Amino acid sequence: MISFKVKPHSLLLETIVEVWRDGEFVAAIYGHEDGVRLVSKYLDSVHEETGKPPSVVVKLKEMDTL
Repeated sequence: MISFKVKPHSLLLETIVEVWRDGEFVAAIYGHEDGVRLVSKYLDSVHEETGKPPSVVVKLKEMDTL
């Protein structure tokens, strides 16, 4: 199960969104000068979907595959 937590980040001095999967932190999302940045050691692939509106699907590796 994926869940999200909005928190202040002490180093970035801005609000970030934490991404949690089954109770474990897996990624962070925050603003970037060019848009939005998602950071994760579990990052696997990114797939762009066309349509209305266009979207991006970010695949995260399973935690036990690292």
